[in-house]
Parts: sequence; structure tokens; C-alpha cells
Amino acid sequence: MTTWNDDQLSSIGKMLNPRSIAVVGASPRMAYGGRMLAASLKAANRVNIYPVNPRYEEVQDVKCYPSVSSLPETPDVVCVVVSSGQVLDVLKESHEKGTRSAIVISAGFSERGTQRGETCRLKLVHSLKSQASGNSGPNCLGPANVKDDIWVSASSRGAEGLGGPKGLVCQSGASAFGPFLNRAIDNHIGLSYIISTGNEADLDFSDFVRYLLDDADTKVIAGFVEGFKDAGKFIEVAKLAAERKKPIVLIKIGRSELGSKAAQSHTAALTGLDALYDSALAQYGVIRVADYDELLEVSNLLANSPPPATSGLAVVSHSGGISSLTADMCGQVGLDLPVLSDEARDGINEVLNGFGWASNPSDVTGFANSDSFPNIMQFMANDPVMGTLVVASAGGDAQATQVIAQRELAPEMPLAFLWTGSRNETAGLDMLKKARIPVFYTTNRLATGIRSLLNYHDWAGNRGRNGFPKNANHYSKPTSSSR
Repeated sequence: MTTWNDDQLSSIGKMLNPRSIAVVGASPRMAYGGRMLAASLKAANRVNIYPVNPRYEEVQDVKCYPSVSSLPETPDVVCVVVSSGQVLDVLKESHEKGTRSAIVISAGFSERGTQRGETCRLKLVHSLKSQASGNSGPNCLGPANVKDDIWVSASSRGAEGLGGPKGLVCQSGASAFGPFLNRAIDNHIGLSYIISTGNEADLDFSDFVRYLLDDADTKVIAGFVEGFKDAGKFIEVAKLAAERKKPIVLIKIGRSELGSKAAQSHTAALTGLDALYDSALAQYGVIRVADYDELLEVSNLLANSPPPATSGLAVVSHSGGISSLTADMCGQVGLDLPVLSDEARDGINEVLNGFGWASNPSDVTGFANSDSFPNIMQFMANDPVMGTLVVASAGGDAQATQVIAQRELAPEMPLAFLWTGSRNETAGLDMLKKARIPVFYTTNRLATGIRSLLNYHDWAGNRGRNGFPKNANHYSKPTSSSR
């Protein structure tokens, strides 16, 4: 059984919430060392930043130091951006300085698939164990504290004002700060942290998830993992997440043989038998998704939705065709669109006044952008058989204002918006995103997202009655024969 001690969690805390940062290998060139320094300097009014490179007296207009030992204070975290042959010396010097947290950006270890790289990795692992520090990497891009705008990352991409309740943990730094961050920016999906773990010589994916379980600003944990160092360890952290009611939404590579081989060559981690992972993830409430968009959309829905009171789904739209397609897609994933109660049906028909007929899904046509639309939504939301409300439309600012008001009127009911207009026509769309109304762009994404929401809360309820599987140790670290 894995236990996480206070020192280990404290090391992660200093890595993600540093008050002082040393960048070893800082450079005026916008390669990894230069980008990491530039990103860190954006928080220089709150965090002490120390470039370290014996070749320079000043880097990016900041005094540069020749070594970690020459720094005027012990930095909370040391960022290592030097050749693989120099990494051990930098980590040793940092440890002697008193630093207990390091981010190793440097590559050239086991990901190369060479004997020399594997030898370097083993030396690094041995050194880190003897130092009893907390270190991420090697071959990572570092983390970003998005909620506080502290980016300790060697990525070329950053963002301001994107804070939100979802923590993102990825083994792949290029994915974390590439498509995941790009889509989060495009869709105003707020994040608490972005963490890239790289080749995990010390701290691994599960360790960072464990830290986020204690973070009050993180309500949902989104993850992208290619292979687990220790699957049993992740199951333990998934159990803790369930006990604390923090959903984990996960992309796990390996559904196909090609994906397994690609992941293993990239991370040098064991990918394991996919069916075994599927079984374990399902039993411990982890939601497995397929790609970048689904990961962010489902995480966003879970983070911004209360548990549904019932499984019933109410759909209201300006189009009969869109209503029918939405109902069809929802039916394909086993969602229920109950018949309206007499009270809801009669109330909506009175609003429609002969221009349509109340049903579920409801096609309200010309009333979708009228002053009567809030009444229609309210009748559907007040129907006791309905647990989640979906509005499918391309409405502008006025309708967005009405939908946001509806969420405030019924905060206990999940509400999602299916945007049927152009993403370039931002009237109303930006308002919905900024108000943290979960927005979907296709009916199948909407349906699978709501299915995941219901599945998680249904599982959580059953877990309260039935507990966890008794044999958690069954999901131990895969052996090489299971590749």
C-alpha cells in the first residue's frame, strides 16, 4: 500500500506554489532555458526569480548567478535545463543548498531507447531516492499554477486569467501545453494547475493527483496518461478521490496495439492490458474518455454541475430537427427524456399559445429568443421527473442572459448548452463560457458528457451502499509480459 508523507506533498506544494524559483541553464535565447525564465518572470512581482548560468552576469535584464550555491536564499524549486550529463550535479548542489523540489526539463534518458539513456535514468533514480526530495521529470515541460498566474514552464505557450476548478495532469508536456491548453483558452475552460510529469524518475502521475486531492481550488482532476509506473498506486489514489468526491476524468492510451507501442516508446512506461485498466477504472469511479475535447468538456461539466436529482433529461430548442437529433443521440447512450408532467406541459402550452406543442424535447421555435423563453425553461426545470436541463440554440446575448439567470434560479439542477451557431459568432457564446455554463458543440459530445455525469454520480451513490472492490491489490504494476 502506498502512503504519501508530509515531506513529499510539501515538495509538490513548493513546486506548484513557489515563492522563489531558480532556473539553472537560463539563457537569453528562447530555447527551453530562456522560455522557462521568461515564463517565470511574469510572476516576478510576487516570486523571487534567480537565473543561474556561469556564462552570464545578466539574463533577460535580471542578475544571473554562477551556481545554485551562490544564490542569496534557498529557492523553493530549482528548474534544471542543462545537458543530461550535468543533471545529477545540479540536483546534488540544490539538495545541499536546502532545496527539496526540482523540475528536470532535460531529456536524454530512457526515452531514447538506448543503453546509455537507460543507464543515465537508473543513476538519476538512485540519486533522487538517496536525496529524499520531490522531483518532476526528466523530459517534462514543468508545471503552471494557472489560478495564481505562476508559470514554471518551458513551454512557449501561456495564458492569463484562465483560473478555474479543474486540475490537469499529463505525462506529455507537449500535449499539456499544446492542444489541452489551446482548447481551454478557446473555450474559457478554467484550470487550477497544468502539470507535466515527463518520464517520472521520482514523482509520478499518481503523486500529483494525490496532491490535487488536498487542493481546495481543484474540484475535478483531468489526466492524460500513456503508461502507469504502478497501476496499483493509481487505484489507491482513485479510491481516495472517490472518498473525497473529486471526480477523475482520464485519457489512458492503449486501446489499440499501435497506441500501446507508441506510448511505450515515448514514455518508457508499461502500458499494460487495456481490458484490465478499463475494469479497474470503472470500479473506482474514474471516467475514461477518448480525446482532448472530451476530456475538457466532461471535466468542465462535472466541475460546474451539482449531482442530478433524477436521471431525466429535459431538452428545449429553437429547432425541431435539432431537438430530434439531440434526442436520438441521447437515446443511443441510454439517456432518458421523460414525458412532461401535466403541469409542465400545460404551462408551456399556455406560453406557446397555439404556436407549437409542449413535449420533451420541446421545439419552441420563435419563442427561443422571446421574453417568454425563461418561463418555458422554468416549467421544464420544475418538472419533478427532470434532473438535467439542456438548451440547444444559437441564441445571442439576450438568450444567454436568460440561460444564465435560469442557472441562478435553479442552481441545484445541472444545465448544459448545445451551441448550434458558428463558433466565430461570439454573441452570447462568450457570455455562457465566462458564466461557466458547460457548452457543447455537437449532439454526440453533449450526450456522452451527460452520460458521464450521470454515471459518476450513480456510481458514487452505489459505492456508498456497496463500498469498494475488496481486492484492490489485484490491480498491481503490470509486468513486461503484459505489454
